[in-house]
Amino acid sequence: MNLLKQNKNFRLLISARMITNIGDSVYFIAAMWLVYEMSGSSFYSGLAGFLTMIPRALQFIIGPIIDRYSIKRLIIITQIAQAVLLITIPAAALLDALSVSLVLVVMPIVSFFNQFSFPAESALIPQILDKDQRVQANGLMTLAYQGTEAAFQAIGGVLVTALGALFLFSADIVSFFIAIIMFAMLHLTHVNPSHTNLSFKAQCTRYFTDLNEGFHIVIHSLIGKMMVGSLMTNFALGALVAILPAYSDQLGGSGMYGLMMAAMAIGTLIGALAARRFERKPIGKMLMIGYFIGFLFWIAAASTPISVLTVILFSACMIFPGCNNVLNFTLIQNVVPRNMLARAMSLVASLATCIMPLGSLVGGALSATFGPKVIFIAASCGFLFYASYVALMPVLRRLPAAGEVNPEQYGFHPETEAIHGHV
Repeated sequence: MNLLKQNKNFRLLISARMITNIGDSVYFIAAMWLVYEMSGSSFYSGLAGFLTMIPRALQFIIGPIIDRYSIKRLIIITQIAQAVLLITIPAAALLDALSVSLVLVVMPIVSFFNQFSFPAESALIPQILDKDQRVQANGLMTLAYQGTEAAFQAIGGVLVTALGALFLFSADIVSFFIAIIMFAMLHLTHVNPSHTNLSFKAQCTRYFTDLNEGFHIVIHSLIGKMMVGSLMTNFALGALVAILPAYSDQLGGSGMYGLMMAAMAIGTLIGALAARRFERKPIGKMLMIGYFIGFLFWIAAASTPISVLTVILFSACMIFPGCNNVLNFTLIQNVVPRNMLARAMSLVASLATCIMPLGSLVGGALSATFGPKVIFIAASCGFLFYASYVALMPVLRRLPAAGEVNPEQYGFHPETEAIHGHV
């Protein structure tokens, strides 16, 4: 925790992220439950998940903007946009005009503006922290994401019942404005070069050039190979998000839904906090062993008839993936040139989630035919696929620890914009 005491910028960054995530955690549960409650169908909750996750797959179009313009200004503007959009939900309720359609329209637009956060904040880490502080920083940022989710998703179902979904929407709006103040207090010595003085045509040309460089740096490198293995996993997680309200309803209602969502966050959080203990372990072995263990715990969670054990085992299945996420992010930050990092991180996020909307849509549709429990069990195979893929790919299986990776060995030259060679 010394990092929080020593670095004011990082303290502001992580505090703002925690506050925003508190609002987002209860908002997502409220929105998904509101859609399910108004429609009475897991198909519509699946559709809501599908529409919400589509912007995640488009995150790659944001990276070049972040690399070229003021990160601080972009974060503030997008936070304001989300708050304004969310106001329409309680406003519509007051006017007796609230509908499933309105919620389904607002959710993906809010989600789009939220996509600026991850690549922007990831790109700020190397600007405000030294290389040897980044594993700890990424672990703490994951704590900001997952810790608040764990705490507030755990009581999200209770809050929905006690206070109502519309109240939670209002709380999220307030959290955005508090976070805006903190983001505004960031003091950055490194500012991305502005290109607003260029003509519109020149800016468009520069944008597509930057976008092409981002694709090149990811697809033709080690990172691209890592992303391939995550496709099936994220398809499975997309299906899981779609059927979880209905599956939780069978297990105990909205309270159980909050606990299951919290279980995912808690498991990931524990893994993130444990990442520093594994920063010297080979990433290849961590991926193989971790995802296989996660698969076994997931199957066990689906098999037990005791609801409490279902929550505990489901949380346990997310521990190693949570740890691997921190190590993978650190690896990327250590090898990718700083002036291209937002492009790389946004494209990584897009590739990792591009298949999730399809998984959500398919999962919701199949749940209506086979039932949510069958889909819950089938989704566990995503972890098994990832472990098997890494085991069959020598370049991934032999990956060293994040801090020991030599950028030039994998085609990166961190001190320049150029990328030479392929994996």
